[in-house]
Amino acid sequence: MVLTTKKANWCLGLLIIGVMLVCYDGTALAFVGVRALGMGGAYTAVADDAAAVFWNPAGLMQIREPSIGTVLAFHVDAADSYESFVSYLEPDSGYGAGALSWYYGRLDPVADPSGIEYKETHDFCYSLAKHAGEQVYLGGNVRYRQTREAFADDSKTDWTGDIAGMVKISSSAKVGIIFRDVYRAIQDRSEKATDGSGNMLIGVAFQPTQEVMIAIDGYDVLNRLESRAVRIGSEYQLKQGLVAFRAGLQKGVGSSWEAWTCGAGVDIANWRVEYAYLGGDYQGIHTMGVTWRF
Repeated sequence: MVLTTKKANWCLGLLIIGVMLVCYDGTALAFVGVRALGMGGAYTAVADDAAAVFWNPAGLMQIREPSIGTVLAFHVDAADSYESFVSYLEPDSGYGAGALSWYYGRLDPVADPSGIEYKETHDFCYSLAKHAGEQVYLGGNVRYRQTREAFADDSKTDWTGDIAGMVKISSSAKVGIIFRDVYRAIQDRSEKATDGSGNMLIGVAFQPTQEVMIAIDGYDVLNRLESRAVRIGSEYQLKQGLVAFRAGLQKGVGSSWEAWTCGAGVDIANWRVEYAYLGGDYQGIHTMGVTWRF
């Protein structure tokens, strides 16, 4: 009976992934965490699923079962460029919670008489989170990145990392913080990042009832990327969490950036299927994700 159930879950998962690939005839772009995107990117203090790898690795301590996840985003106007992201999560077994993930991007096409080539990026990441107190989690990422520019013969490689923390203030409130690309930010001592490093996000999340989640994030708090913004997100769950609806808003501070998002998710057996739409200055991006819990 158990074997039959496992086979049914595998078949269901393959069917879901097949539908994702067939139903969309656009370019695939990966954004980590469809639930996070549906909530407008206000996720630093939520981060209780596979998206914690990107949004706040300290949140991995909230994971209760192993999972494998993938995210795709479809943009019909971005011809032949694509990104992909796959992650494996392992819950805390006494030594901390961990994750392995791989990102691949094929972007920024460049044309010349010989044809078209793309900038290619591989990002391999190991994530670890541990208790630092009864209600305090610390986490971080170590990332190895390999990049090859269009028509270049050689690839450039570098190492970097992220550090993060999360505090449970009460049963209904959490605070999260992450500082991305720490190593490169230390090397680049200027106040403004020249390589996109040093992005700090700080967030708070409230869950007044079991069905409702509200989150607020400050993006690029130090303004190193000159893209400081406020992000607000919400989620409403039905049928004990089997179905969820999400919405989010983003507003630039000192810039004209404005965006809105919405999304939904549903549990099917051991699988979680999610969708989000990014509008406003995102110019319409459809994202889908599948997570298998085992």
